[in-house]
Amino acid sequence: MFNVKILFFGKVKQVDVYESIFEYIKSSDFSSLEVDYMEGRPEYFTEEWQPGQDNDTFSSYDERQIGEIEIDGRKFTRINRGETEVNYVPTDSLMEIDYIIYHCDHNTKKCTRTTEVFQTKEEADNRVKELSRE
Repeated sequence: MFNVKILFFGKVKQVDVYESIFEYIKSSDFSSLEVDYMEGRPEYFTEEWQPGQDNDTFSSYDERQIGEIEIDGRKFTRINRGETEVNYVPTDSLMEIDYIIYHCDHNTKKCTRTTEVFQTKEEADNRVKELSRE
């Protein structure tokens, strides 16, 4: 991650620019992400996630807010889950597929995302095995 300054609503604002969507996700709190509870799901399981297709990943901004910037010929798209943060990831990384682990609490009947994210299914599945043994 690196920082750049942009003109934002007439003021200079320092923003975070990430090298990939994966780097952004690893540094962000996505633990509120849930999937529907289903009986019989294992306590921990892996799911494929494509952040660029997740509407909750992008905030709604009006036309005055900067949705894209270009740095050294590379395009970056604004991304964030918070109300006030301004972050950018490479536009070409938005279609990356990452793998996240969910924890299924059968008492509360909720399946929430853990804080771990992986670039391959194999890495995520190996972590699920470790978590299931703990």
